[in-house]
Amino acid sequence: MAGGKAVGDSLKFDPSDDRAARLYELWGEIRDLQSAEDLLQWDQETQMPDGGVEGRAKVSATLAGLRHQRLTSPQLQDALAAGDELAAETEADGGVLGAQVAAARRQVERAVKVPEALVRQLAEAASNGLSAWRQAREAKDVSLFSDHLVRLVDLRRQEAAAISPGGNAYDAMLDAYEPGMTEAQLVPIFSHLQGALAELVQAVAESGVEVDESPVLGDYPVAAQEALGRELATAVGFDFDNGRLDLSTHPFCMGVHGGDVRMTWRHQQDDFRPAIFGILHETGHGLYEQGLPAAWHRTPLGEAVSLGIHESQSRLWENHVGRSRGFWRWAMPLLHRHLPGIDPAVDAERLWPLLHAVTPSLIRVEADEATYNLHVIVRFELERALFAGDLQVADLEGAWNDLYAASLGLRPADAAQGVLQDIHWSQGMFGYFPTYTLGTLTAAQLFAQANRDLGDQEAALARGELAPLLGWMRDRIHRHGCRFTAAELVQQATGRPLAADDLLAYLRSTVGEVYGLGA
Repeated sequence: MAGGKAVGDSLKFDPSDDRAARLYELWGEIRDLQSAEDLLQWDQETQMPDGGVEGRAKVSATLAGLRHQRLTSPQLQDALAAGDELAAETEADGGVLGAQVAAARRQVERAVKVPEALVRQLAEAASNGLSAWRQAREAKDVSLFSDHLVRLVDLRRQEAAAISPGGNAYDAMLDAYEPGMTEAQLVPIFSHLQGALAELVQAVAESGVEVDESPVLGDYPVAAQEALGRELATAVGFDFDNGRLDLSTHPFCMGVHGGDVRMTWRHQQDDFRPAIFGILHETGHGLYEQGLPAAWHRTPLGEAVSLGIHESQSRLWENHVGRSRGFWRWAMPLLHRHLPGIDPAVDAERLWPLLHAVTPSLIRVEADEATYNLHVIVRFELERALFAGDLQVADLEGAWNDLYAASLGLRPADAAQGVLQDIHWSQGMFGYFPTYTLGTLTAAQLFAQANRDLGDQEAALARGELAPLLGWMRDRIHRHGCRFTAAELVQQATGRPLAADDLLAYLRSTVGEVYGLGA
């Protein structure tokens, strides 16, 4: 069960009618074009020379246009109609064909509302925006990126108007990453979470306890950090024969397909934690990509159901596994072998509080568990305002700085620590950020259920028994592709709808122990 291909083999289908075969043939070509776009994006962020920007933007636009043509073609519409007919005639495949048609139709219905010219403009603007963002971030100068961001916001507003004329523009953005999710649904969830987290952070500030993080600070060679990260990623189940790890400005994971999963990372010379937990985070994404059913490759169901579910996998392996005592009781010899500069006296008990210290900071990807979602909520509020027309790009940096001061008590010293720190807006990915918090909530709920189903995972991790948890995720999440909605998957996996209870219980327990809260 722990292997993605083994799980996928149990879900093979054998189309008995040309109507089904035609649908899979057409969709395979659409997925191939998406894979080519993904690969070019990975190359742009890791390998492409600076002089390739203009040409790459044109290539990206061409591929996006071709994919859009295939999604909106009469031939695909005919294949979907034929698929509906065949699905109604037979239940021999357990409803798989009907689910394949429904998954394809959802993407097609969104695509046909958007003009091809706009799709090409968005792809080109995103490619150019990415390069401009990298230059602006390095120079700490928002002005180098502002014009690109203005264009991206404008194009996305045009897209939203095409998808839902007169509707909520931000809902159209959210739906691309978390199907069915709306701003109205998120506001009460985020409001409740923000209040609870602010209360927890305040209690930490008033505790008077200071965590000495010096035992993990030092001079750690890049190669040594990478070697440790690779060994940990391999141990939790990532298959490097079907994946790779490279440096980039902003860590990410991209599944070109199950046999080609690309992860990236970044590092700090004086602290190994950002690199190691960044790699574990991306490994969670990579495990999901490698665990999607092989039999559904190049079909509508062979993709992740949502970015929130995707993020649940990364947050689970990064935090609930990677920051646990049990994991480091097992992994401590690896840490000392790869990073011999660490004090030999540092064991799992001494390391554990340093992995749960609450220190409000400016950088989201390096934030502690208690404040991480406050970073996400800042971005959610800014995106809402941008798409409601209540905030202009020219005022974005000031609004960002003010929200950070109000939410985290910090004000960025420069744009690289502030509004330019994330890659997402440079690619026009508005509505993506909320999925980080949805994934964080889901991760806590899944891990709590895994403990009930598999037994004490703390003890299992201490013994180096990592495969059972991955097998559980393969069975409950990965093998289903996008056959079910995110809400359905959570309900099926845990027996209840998504809620914040398990995350808050986890944070109150770990942070409470470190800071003596409630003692």
